[in-house]
Amino acid sequence: MDSITLKKMKETVEKLKVAKSELISSYEEGYIGKKVYRVTLADGSSRLCEQITKNKRNGDAVIILPITTDGNFVMILESRPNTEENVVAEFPAGMVDPGEEPIASAKRELLEETGYEAEELYELECHYQDQGCSKAKIRIFVAVGCKKVQEQRVEDSEKIECFEMTYDEILKMLRGESEVPAEILDSGSKLAFMTYTLKKKGIL
Repeated sequence: MDSITLKKMKETVEKLKVAKSELISSYEEGYIGKKVYRVTLADGSSRLCEQITKNKRNGDAVIILPITTDGNFVMILESRPNTEENVVAEFPAGMVDPGEEPIASAKRELLEETGYEAEELYELECHYQDQGCSKAKIRIFVAVGCKKVQEQRVEDSEKIECFEMTYDEILKMLRGESEVPAEILDSGSKLAFMTYTLKKKGIL
């Protein structure tokens, strides 16, 4: 990148930063809430900004990519009534509780949703869930050396079954070549597996 373009980009970032934020309204009676802010940018322009909240907070969450001692991946089939398919395949995930470190959330969700524990967890990447209307950050963790230590302990509202799958079987699912009667359509699960693959190949 040439120096002129880089300078222009830096100037753009500075003028688009938020200089002032004023809460106009807030509705957080149920699980899904909404806050409306009037934000003023450094360039002097202002506009209304809507923020979705979950359970009266940002909705920060974790996704876990569990790898067993045999090199298999642990995936779950979960009831998702809002989707056209109703049942989808995804990696274990869950929200970060108030005051909880994300890695602790990852350990807790892995154990609750699958009954597996990991020898080691490390953060793979971090992204916003939907930066257009949410502050929620999603952190993806890789859990290596996973072993089954107990049965699942999920909430009554959660309908989850877990399965071990090979790397190639997951690739087939993503390519639409699998006999598994469910698809991986969750963006976080796709991002987790693709990022893991790119880093494994030394591309990232």
